[in-house]
Amino acid sequence: MIMEIHETIKVGAIFGDNNKKLKPVWFVWSGRKYSVREITYVWTERLGKASIHHFTVTDGSSLFVISYNTDTLIWTLRSIETAG
Repeated sequence: MIMEIHETIKVGAIFGDNNKKLKPVWFVWSGRKYSVREITYVWTERLGKASIHHFTVTDGSSLFVISYNTDTLIWTLRSIETAG
């Protein structure tokens, strides 16, 4: 089951390769901290002058799509896919 969320979240991320590779490692949504166990897919799109970096990540039980806007510097939880 996929639930559309579209809420701002807090994310802990690291930059690698001369600050060009962004890797989310955890995020907080609705007062709960989720650890990113694996990044399963990454893509980028342009929205005006901003680049939106999308990440499909898993905590080991659910899939989440989170996005980072390079113009606003805001992370967004787009959707959650659960087994139920």
